Amino acid sequence: MEELVEQIRPSKQSRANQAEMVADFQTGIQVPNEVLQECNKSFVAADSNRIKASTKYFADTGLMGMLCRHDRVLFLANMTSAGEKQHYALCLLENLFRHIPKKMRVGVLYDIACQLHQSCQKYHFLAEFLDRIVFGVSVFHAYGHQWPCQLIYHPRKCTGFGLTDGESCERFWGSIKLLIPNLRVSGYHNRIYTLDTQIKHLDNKSQISLGSWLSKKWIKMIDRKSGAEDILLGLANNGITLEFLKEEWKKQVAEQTKPLKRQSPQLANKEIYDILALLENIDRYKGQIELYQNMLESGDYEEDLTSIEVQSLILDLEKQQTNARKSVANKKKNLSVDGRLNLQRLVDNEFLKKRMNALAVKQRIRDRLRNRKFELENLERSYRKTSNQLKLDKNANQQIKRKEPGIQVLVRKYNLLCVDLEKLIKQKKAPRGALVPNLIMLEGLFDLDVDDDIWQDIGLTDETDGISDIPCWLGDDNVREGIKVMLEYHRCLEEERRLKYERIAMQEWMLEEWKVVSVGLECCEKDEDVSYALRKHSESLLRLCVKWEPVVRIIPCELGQSWGPTLEEIAQYKAFENSAQFLQNVEDENELDSNIDDDIDADDAAFLDDMEMFTLSQQLHYM
Repeated sequence: MEELVEQIRPSKQSRANQAEMVADFQTGIQVPNEVLQECNKSFVAADSNRIKASTKYFADTGLMGMLCRHDRVLFLANMTSAGEKQHYALCLLENLFRHIPKKMRVGVLYDIACQLHQSCQKYHFLAEFLDRIVFGVSVFHAYGHQWPCQLIYHPRKCTGFGLTDGESCERFWGSIKLLIPNLRVSGYHNRIYTLDTQIKHLDNKSQISLGSWLSKKWIKMIDRKSGAEDILLGLANNGITLEFLKEEWKKQVAEQTKPLKRQSPQLANKEIYDILALLENIDRYKGQIELYQNMLESGDYEEDLTSIEVQSLILDLEKQQTNARKSVANKKKNLSVDGRLNLQRLVDNEFLKKRMNALAVKQRIRDRLRNRKFELENLERSYRKTSNQLKLDKNANQQIKRKEPGIQVLVRKYNLLCVDLEKLIKQKKAPRGALVPNLIMLEGLFDLDVDDDIWQDIGLTDETDGISDIPCWLGDDNVREGIKVMLEYHRCLEEERRLKYERIAMQEWMLEEWKVVSVGLECCEKDEDVSYALRKHSESLLRLCVKWEPVVRIIPCELGQSWGPTLEEIAQYKAFENSAQFLQNVEDENELDSNIDDDIDADDAAFLDDMEMFTLSQQLHYM
């Protein structure tokens, strides 16, 4: 896989050259390429050249794992290169699809899933399986990504992931971190054996606690679902329906994933040329409308045209003419030019260039501040926090803080453009009536008060932020809160459906396993070795049944109450388990008492030895 990736992917130099000519969007990706580049810079894992363990001293530099949502290891890849390179993830995914049905869809939660998805689309990695993969970013790492990336890849906003957080690998690394000191200096085979043994131990533990895991997930889901339903019901009474929230969410995603305007010396010229082209179209529409009106008055139609078709053409042309006039008015307003001015004379005007660039920078600052506000609102919602939630919030705050210097750089760049505009106005190189835009103060920049200069476009005239044009998803607090609750409600519905399926699968597996063991014991009565192994397996199944069945009763299931073993068999195992635990406790106490007696005898013997040595030393002294 490593050779395939290096062969298909171009060299770093050619990729750097391609970055200058890249389009706004990659085919099949809803996030702009500019945003993906920012996400790439934000993560250490995205930098394949960042050395985590030197290959000079270590043959194996790390592990990369694929785990299911129940925190059980599916596959592990042994890393032998410096850095977390992409071919490890591709290899794990390809191996997974070899072991699952051909129609199964897979949700992949990965720290840098946006980068992996982009590579798969751009270089056709995993082309055979790509239509069956839904990419998402794990919750703990989501705040390190840009806000447009979170809109598409965050599992709480992405359809299909339910309440899965994607942090199984982090929990797995935490459970094996105690092995790190020993495995650093161990041999290859010893390292593999130790890891394999530890993984089997963790799998056994997770299998026993699987019922409790399902029960906790179900209780948590029901609590969050009921809270979301109450809020949605209150919003519905105020006229904000679920369908309306869905439409506003679509508008928010479409608006906040659009490529931002970039600074360019040709921005003003482009607007001017667009206005001139629209004016030509308006004149052309006017001439065609007059031609068709003359046809109606004279009754002399062209071939294959009727009076109804001519009237329809006139209406279409009038509509296009109206839209063109609106576009001209908006673009002139954007440039802040009077309609009486000769637009040809404004081409290459230095003042217009700087003003358009200042407008683009200010719009970028606004969007970055809005995105930051949306991220912080997700943290401010919860008031009861567990230890894990506090750790998650601390990490999220750190990731958000990392983006503040970039916003401050944009503000300084904008203020410099405003100073240049003021100089041009004083030099009388600006159109008549031009105003100096207000500077943006860094102090209080992130408070986002309604009276801040960031929202005022004096001297810039940006038509996209008028009071009458503020969308509901941005300006209406009820709609914004409703969108968050709606997304959580949909994820709860997905989680509810998945937990029911897992509950059914658990009972079906137990029924099938018990049936096979029962048939095996009947057929192998004479073979003591096989019978012993089957009896031990039946005991393990009884143990799982005793641990699982009581805790998963709260999850609805249509399979009935039978799990395979009879009530008598379960009662016998419970009695045996309780007696075994009692005997074990007695043995532990006896062993403890014997250890204490041994310690006392050992202390007495040591004391007698010391006294004898003291006596001998005294005799030697007298001699």
